[in-house]
Amino acid sequence: MRKSYLLLVFLLLGCATTAGYEKKLASFNGATELELVRAWGPPQQTYETDGFKFLTYSSSRVISVPGMAPNYTTTMTGNTAHTQRVGGYGGMTASKSCQTTFELKDGIVVSSKWKGNDCKSRWP
Repeated sequence: MRKSYLLLVFLLLGCATTAGYEKKLASFNGATELELVRAWGPPQQTYETDGFKFLTYSSSRVISVPGMAPNYTTTMTGNTAHTQRVGGYGGMTASKSCQTTFELKDGIVVSSKWKGNDCKSRWP
């Protein structure tokens, strides 16, 4: 039961890919800063140097998968009861984060990069 539950969770999460995220980011190449901010909102960080501007967006979250209580089976041997735990597992948590930086030259997006374990998209 645990394997099928975890498989379902990973299948649902697995629809989004880093390749899809890269396609999503590439679609902003050539966009203006205004178009980028309209789509992504205000950046968490900005940095300017040598005529280039960098807009950084960050996200983080913790996901939790609840545990499952075990079942118990009891067998009798004479007057003695023997109870055995069957299955069950503890819950799990995972930290997810993504940091995406767009590089702009003269107000136009020229490239982007990302890092983290939650930079995924169901692109298109």
